[in-house]
Amino acid sequence: MALFITIYVLIAISASIAGVLGMFIASRGINRFGSKGVLSFYMWMILLGPTIRLMSAPREYLTESDATMAGYTAIAGWVTWVMRLSSLSIVGIAAVVVIAALIRRKNQQGALFFVFGLGVIVVSLLASATLGEKPAFIHQTIYTVLLLVSLMLMPRLAPEQVAIQAKHVLLVIMVGSLFLGALFPSRFAETNYAGLIPGFHIRLHGLAPHANSLAPLALLYLVLASWVRGRNPWHWFGLASALLVLLLTQSKTVWGAGLLMLFVITIVRLNRQFGQEIRVAQAGWATVTYMGLFFVSVALAGWIFTDSAAGIFKSLISDSNVATLTGRIDIWQTTIDTWKSNPWFGYGPTLWDVEFRLQHGAALAAWHAHNQFLQALGEAGIVGLVAYVIYTAAFIYYGFKFAGRTRGVSLALLLLILVRMVTEIPLRFSVLLDTTFFVHVVVFAVFLMLSRQYSAEESSNVRSPAGLPVARTA
Repeated sequence: MALFITIYVLIAISASIAGVLGMFIASRGINRFGSKGVLSFYMWMILLGPTIRLMSAPREYLTESDATMAGYTAIAGWVTWVMRLSSLSIVGIAAVVVIAALIRRKNQQGALFFVFGLGVIVVSLLASATLGEKPAFIHQTIYTVLLLVSLMLMPRLAPEQVAIQAKHVLLVIMVGSLFLGALFPSRFAETNYAGLIPGFHIRLHGLAPHANSLAPLALLYLVLASWVRGRNPWHWFGLASALLVLLLTQSKTVWGAGLLMLFVITIVRLNRQFGQEIRVAQAGWATVTYMGLFFVSVALAGWIFTDSAAGIFKSLISDSNVATLTGRIDIWQTTIDTWKSNPWFGYGPTLWDVEFRLQHGAALAAWHAHNQFLQALGEAGIVGLVAYVIYTAAFIYYGFKFAGRTRGVSLALLLLILVRMVTEIPLRFSVLLDTTFFVHVVVFAVFLMLSRQYSAEESSNVRSPAGLPVARTA
């Protein structure tokens, strides 16, 4: 008995020492690399574990149903530890950032809507975990919330730096997906997929659980690259890689979102252009390119009324998967029926886990409700739905507020979130190491830093260096 107690004491002491050393190393690293280093570390760690998991998983894409389940096959033991260490490192860094901010006691300006929105989300998560029909504790929820809180509390960073750091990570994912898809097509792509492009049967899944998870990453890269452009060949290499990935994924929802985002960016740029004196020197290549792509898209819109388009639409309508949104109508109905048993606080955070799916065999392949607000309603009831509406409203507010400052990019990023809400749950808090949460973090960080930059500029304009009020100028 004494031996076991001694072993437990030694383990506790070793863990305490390791924790203190880890916090010390993390603190030194944060002081050395600053906010840019912290953000870059978060982004790499969020995708490192899932990427290694997919590269080592014995998956094989044979049919669409296999592709749906492919990202969740058996995981090697060492990969599990990689993912655990990735989560632990993120939590450790985030905790140090929060503690350092509390010690400094320096209030960060701006982003009050995000602060309030994230606050009500936390309330809804707690309510669901304790008052739901099936109460449960999901520890990953603490990790995601802690990461976002640390972003709010760390020193201000230029919003363009968020785009640059995200582009570095995304470029690796794009190139890696293309490379592995070419070398091992049976594991990273489908070769018998029937999509919208006649005679084109390749669908790339790459370094993502599914093509529908990879396509938003490619679209995110394209949007960020249109905002923060490089002046070297890597910029064009990245654009070409992301465009090729976007094409090969054959994700119809993301393609539609891309066209809508292109339309919004074009309108904003045209408005800015015609709101000023028109001169050739003012019309940059980016504006001309977006205008050209927009008018080409308008011209191609006439194809919708041709016989070939009618044939494709007819085949789509006759496809039972498309007619029922790939079975999502059944999933939505199941979620609503489950919510009715506890309208205020919902089923709980384990909605659509393995046990829940086994009880609803008709929707066994679903991993969530495939709709952001239905997921919130089923998981946390009316309280959760209201919370997510407020949190989404914060994204909408900042997306429109900074449309001019970002030349339409903030609206494009907003659309990337909103369009996916219809059939996915892009604002999920229960999974930390995930491609969807990566997009969430990037858009959140861009809007957050834009708001804080705007608040800092407003403060400097209102107060003179001597602390006396001064008049604002246009």
